Amino acid sequence: MNIKNIRRNYDGLTMLERLSLADNAIARGDESEITAIIAASPKESFRQVDYYDLMREIKTFRLCNLIVRLGYITHFDFFLRCDFEEKEEISNDAKLAAYLYVRATDSWKAVNDELGLRPNFEEELAEHLFAIEMLKMKEILLREIAFTEDEARAFIKDKAGIEKMQTIEDEKKAIREALGLPEK
Repeated sequence: MNIKNIRRNYDGLTMLERLSLADNAIARGDESEITAIIAASPKESFRQVDYYDLMREIKTFRLCNLIVRLGYITHFDFFLRCDFEEKEEISNDAKLAAYLYVRATDSWKAVNDELGLRPNFEEELAEHLFAIEMLKMKEILLREIAFTEDEARAFIKDKAGIEKMQTIEDEKKAIREALGLPEK
């Protein structure tokens, strides 16, 4: 059976079968198969509110921001574990990871507050995925240990020779740009 015969039968597949084929075609970059699947799929017409696309982008950003912050927590925990095996003090690497967590948290919170969005998204999500209390307790610890922006800048310059560092303000600006928001 050749590809043309298979494509002629796309309209006989279930929605989930077409979804699977489309997802795999996207992964392969197979534009002709994607086009054929779309052409064979039933269409639904609908209307959407004017903020729909922005809301979808915000939801994606919220999830990505949470993943990034959880990554910084993981790095912090790794450095902390390594530090206490060798010596009884917290390394600058752990302090930098804590600073990066604070920067990611505070820059998103500032934009979130600026837009007047709900402040408890993570708590709503946490009901399904993880214990929010553990995240809150970890945040308290990270904020106590984190470098200040100036300390982080000095550490990065000393360790890597890099003069420029992204600040909370830079990150807030990047978030606004990524979401297509007007400059402040």
